[in-house]
Amino acid sequence: MNRQERRRRERDAKKTPKQHQMEMRLLQPWSVPVLQIKLPPEILDVMIAISDDVIADKESINHGQYLAGQIDTELRVSHEMLEDAGIMIFFHDVVKQFVLHTKMQQFPFNIDVVQAEKYFVQMLTMWVVSQQPNEYNPIHVHTECQISAVMYLKVPKFTPSKKTHRDLDDGSITFISNVSADAEFSQTSLTIRPDVGDFFVFGAKQLHTVYPYRCEEGDTERRSVSFNAIYETGTTRKRRLEGDNTLPQKRNSGRIG
Repeated sequence: MNRQERRRRERDAKKTPKQHQMEMRLLQPWSVPVLQIKLPPEILDVMIAISDDVIADKESINHGQYLAGQIDTELRVSHEMLEDAGIMIFFHDVVKQFVLHTKMQQFPFNIDVVQAEKYFVQMLTMWVVSQQPNEYNPIHVHTECQISAVMYLKVPKFTPSKKTHRDLDDGSITFISNVSADAEFSQTSLTIRPDVGDFFVFGAKQLHTVYPYRCEEGDTERRSVSFNAIYETGTTRKRRLEGDNTLPQKRNSGRIG
């Protein structure tokens, strides 16, 4: 190799970017995420059966007076139905995972402490929403709780949107940011067209809304089940049981586990 060729190779080597091994972590402690999972088939089947029974029962309690939705059929699901079906523990475990992972995000430099903590979950009220065309849920939050959830049991065939560039609006749920207005590196809203079995868990103060929809054929029902929950840590529970009167009081309803 002559001198000219050697210098050319040296120049080319300097132009090639070096590979660096670096530890990277994305910090976003100010963001409350939305957890999305798929209901296991056996849980989905049980929830469909439970919601069928609630809708068919003329004695079911109307929960609509406590809700924001412009929807006729919003019915209470008793804790006994979940206990008898053996699925209450499933929902408690999912909420615990939501709390654990959001706490690890909230305190990124204290993950060991967060993971070592115990978390106790209490489901409050669960209800069925049997939505029909032109019904909707305005923008709202959930009160007197810390965590909310919604699962989808039936999704109809929607009439196509009148505007193709907004084809996901009808019948969708939209979560709206209550933190960031930065449109360059975040979205101020997230619209999701749910499928059967989709299950979302989120902070109770997370703004959200459900759009109305239109159907031309088939079963028009869009059925979901929602619930609210609270939690406390083992540390907080110990202080409460020891009589620390400075702790906030939480509403009691249902089994803690």
